Amino acid sequence: MVHTLNMVHLKVVPDDRRERTRELKRQRILDAAGAVIDREGLAGLTMQAVADQLDCAVGTLYTAFRSKAELVAALQSDAVATLERSYRTGRAHWDEDLAGEDVGDSTRPLVELLAHAGFLVAAAVVYPDEIALVRELLGEAPPTAPPLERSLAGELLPVLHRTLDPVVGRLGDAVDAQSLQPGDPVSRALVWHAALLGVLRLERLAPVDRHLFRAAPLARSLAEALLVGWGADADEVEVASTWVERLTARGPLAPPPE
Repeated sequence: MVHTLNMVHLKVVPDDRRERTRELKRQRILDAAGAVIDREGLAGLTMQAVADQLDCAVGTLYTAFRSKAELVAALQSDAVATLERSYRTGRAHWDEDLAGEDVGDSTRPLVELLAHAGFLVAAAVVYPDEIALVRELLGEAPPTAPPLERSLAGELLPVLHRTLDPVVGRLGDAVDAQSLQPGDPVSRALVWHAALLGVLRLERLAPVDRHLFRAAPLARSLAEALLVGWGADADEVEVASTWVERLTARGPLAPPPE
């Protein structure tokens, strides 16, 4: 019996060690890819640039990732995880700040939806690389981006759902509270993200007219218009927007994850 247990132990430990070594290698490559994005932007991410960052042969990367598309997919998963943690931290603060406040049951989900819009605006400043990767995940890819591989679709679908889940949940709450008319929450969440992430691109035109092309008020106006279009009362949306302004004054909407 002792001999058998030792044989099992000897078989498991090396496999476990190899898995840890494999994961450490993948993480080093992801960290190097993140450094390239920090320096060159997402459009400058190439397998050769990552290899240069690691001072290794480019073929080494393909022992961990089958293609650039797979590497980008892994970066997107990490980006969504970072944004998820920041959002959860921010939402916990919102819950604390709104506890005991006289926020109506029908207004509360609208507050949280508009706060999420504010979160995206803030995250574009605090987590620009992560937001860029989410934009690509949702279809806004730079010209140099690799085409989506069919083999990666199954891996990216859960990441996409994780991106949409916070808004899907809040939209469901709003329908339950009769703040919004019934509608497909996933389709609405896609429209929400595509519209808000798109309007944030107008910030690059700020040097032309800093009043006209300010991302934050544009995003807030767009989010309010979407909610009204989905059946929210305009006056109630205005009240919810006032609550979000108070939350913004109390702390960052995209805080460092706890």
